[in-house]
Amino acid sequence: MNYQHAFHAGNGADVVKHAALALILAYLNRKDASYRVLDTHAGAGLYDLAGATAQRTKEADGGIEKVLAADLPERAATLLAPYLDAVRALRADGSRRYPGSPALGLALGRPQDRFLFCETNREE
Repeated sequence: MNYQHAFHAGNGADVVKHAALALILAYLNRKDASYRVLDTHAGAGLYDLAGATAQRTKEADGGIEKVLAADLPERAATLLAPYLDAVRALRADGSRRYPGSPALGLALGRPQDRFLFCETNREE
């Protein structure tokens, strides 16, 4: 299968997966002990949602863009905060960049934590 992450970056499935990853990392960060993360389907790690590839499908419009524009209930905003804070920090320059799991992990990880990102798709 030739799956290219860039066509689907920021879609609804990405939002769920990356929000869960961010919550797990935030929980792990509460402890002093270091941790290791192995991501076997990491993709390119960073995506331009304004770029031609993402614009062909516009899947992010119904995913991350919709979530960022939403007036979230307090509980949802609290749960999504680690993830959305990382996305917003990446976009502080006004871009429409989107962090895949590698960029998200590195943004939320600490110096003592270790990450290994793998991808078999050569185009990624």
